[in-house]
Amino acid sequence: MHTLNLVYPEQSDLLFKTMVFPDGQPHIKIDAESAGRLDKKAPLRIMSRIAGPADLLLVLLVKNTLDYLEFEHIELHISYLMAARMDRVMLEGEPFSLKVVAAMLNQGRFKKIKIFDPHSEVTTALVDRSYTVTNHAFVQDAVQHYLSAHTPAAYSLVSPDAGALKKIHKLAQYLGITDVVECMKERDLKTGALTNFQTATTDLGGQTCFLVDDICDGGGTFAGVAALLKEKGAAEVVLIVSHGIFSKGTAIPGVDQIYTTDSYRGVTGVNCFAIDRYLS
Repeated sequence: MHTLNLVYPEQSDLLFKTMVFPDGQPHIKIDAESAGRLDKKAPLRIMSRIAGPADLLLVLLVKNTLDYLEFEHIELHISYLMAARMDRVMLEGEPFSLKVVAAMLNQGRFKKIKIFDPHSEVTTALVDRSYTVTNHAFVQDAVQHYLSAHTPAAYSLVSPDAGALKKIHKLAQYLGITDVVECMKERDLKTGALTNFQTATTDLGGQTCFLVDDICDGGGTFAGVAALLKEKGAAEVVLIVSHGIFSKGTAIPGVDQIYTTDSYRGVTGVNCFAIDRYLS
């Protein structure tokens, strides 16, 4: 499948140039000669990273341009989708942000949309003809990379909260890991404060804990869970997150190593894997 690659432009089969007008509008110019060399009936994908409103608009502008160039089968592959965490109305007076973003994507009428590790199943329920690309292969690569340099006496997968439970058990089955630690927390939706970290596990006995989730933003959840795990006897806590935002940096108390992808942006100082290894 040929690609118009907005994430790694140097790898794009279709040559293009992007710019931003003085009023903030994104713009794209696709090279007509490179477009003319491709079979218009064959599948073509747009590789995208939707980390903000301008990225979303650019994707829709690209689709419009490709329609005018008479490409017939256009797919959208999304490494990171903004608003995926806002998968319901959290508090009165707030928007259902994911529903708004999904409605805009649906206007593009893509043949298929693949999304890497969206926050919840609400995303694929709202976005037409969309499919989840799980984090399974990424987590497997992260675990294997860690184990190639370390020989822990034992290790386990850790779910940081109730929202991650369903995913973590499917992941454990894929990886063949039987030891799963389930953690809980309480969040004040008005203030964002996190309290009351708990787990039913009483003794981790020097294990390495692979703490897995979709997004790391400020890192407060993982600092709280890491403290809890070490209180229960964990020797090391390794954080594995699909989307590394790290709005407060990558130094998270209690976390010994971090693995992520460049789905949201490239990150230095941690183990960061290229997203095209998983979204193809």
